[in-house]
Amino acid sequence: MMTKILFPTDFSETANNAFLYAVQLAKKMNADIKIISVQSNLKNYLNTTEEDFKNHINQLKETAIHNNLINVNIESDIVIGDLLLTILDIIEKENIEFVVMGTNGENSFGKKLFGSNTVNVINNSPIPVFAIPNNIQFKEESNLAYATLFNNDENTALQEMVQIADLFAKKLNIVHVENELMTNEMVETRNNWQLQYPNLTITMEKSEDVETGLLNFTTQKEIDVLGVYHRDSSFFDRLFSENHSSNLINLGNVALVVF
Repeated sequence: MMTKILFPTDFSETANNAFLYAVQLAKKMNADIKIISVQSNLKNYLNTTEEDFKNHINQLKETAIHNNLINVNIESDIVIGDLLLTILDIIEKENIEFVVMGTNGENSFGKKLFGSNTVNVINNSPIPVFAIPNNIQFKEESNLAYATLFNNDENTALQEMVQIADLFAKKLNIVHVENELMTNEMVETRNNWQLQYPNLTITMEKSEDVETGLLNFTTQKEIDVLGVYHRDSSFFDRLFSENHSSNLINLGNVALVVF
């Protein structure tokens, strides 16, 4: 079964930018794109004519063709319902490998479709979610990094991030922001990763503030894609709050992939 990338859209400029990123990623992965437009109520659904929807989809397809992405298969659907529940249902029923959503940095994730819904998707998705800022363009030679707390819970996420890096034929940068002493368990995890993935480049970034440390690292290393593992901790609560997500995405100038 062909792998798919799920792309929810409201056809805004922010979403259109993320679509181009998604379709280029799909080409690298040899994957299909599934576009969904989710209308929250019957009134909105009825106000969106089939002709309007087809026109929007055709414009996206023309964008793909203009960027020499004619070999990517694109399917589309418009549905009525809750965005998060719709996305989770599609993930469960279809072979979706990634969700790609646009972000514009205003109130963290936009004012239309993407408001708090994007955070809800990140918090609840069983598969990785790419969050693409409005000013980010896909790069064939992307530099990739993974932010870690050196926890064994991250093993699967790291493996998936290494696979993404392999798509770009790039070595993966691992960054840990040192704002407190590492435990023996963290040191053991770091050493195990170095043995398991000898091509990893591990950087210990010293900073009193984790978010600032990540911003400094992504800027200095010109990181294009930053992987993070979502966990129930104060750091990730701050990371995905409106202010910190906006700051990380915009000041760091990176796409986020959240595991």
